[in-house]
Amino acid sequence: MKKIIYTAVMLCMVLAVGTVNAQEQKRSSGNISEQPLWGPVGYNTVAYYFIPEVKSYYSVAEKKFIYLDQGKWMQAEALPEVYKNVDLYSAYKVVINRPEPYLNYKAHVLRYGHYSDQKNKQVAIANSTNSKYFVINGHPKASEEQASVNKDN
Repeated sequence: MKKIIYTAVMLCMVLAVGTVNAQEQKRSSGNISEQPLWGPVGYNTVAYYFIPEVKSYYSVAEKKFIYLDQGKWMQAEALPEVYKNVDLYSAYKVVINRPEPYLNYKAHVLRYGHYSDQKNKQVAIANSTNSKYFVINGHPKASEEQASVNKDN
């Protein structure tokens, strides 16, 4: 009887440790797989990017740009036509992990507006050689990561 109880307790402990490890791994990996290829490296979790060059935000979760249009906040999958020539890979991005960042728009423009001239100061995820970014759909090295996973299985 003692052996059965001991085995049950050990099994519960192993399952509990596995659950904690899975939760910790999820926390540490954040939302990397959802971030756009033009996003800057170095952030495990990103809610929004503020892009000073276009004075707009990008919601990582919704995959939409948020910008002012005639005094109203608009959401769209692409920036307005006026910004069609902006290269998001080289534009400076500020990570903002607070809800509804556009409510602090004036403060963000004042604080980060001078970064609109800062081209290529950040490495884009698409140019990263760190394997943690290979999970992003479309990353140039994503196929290498998938090949490695298939090889291990």
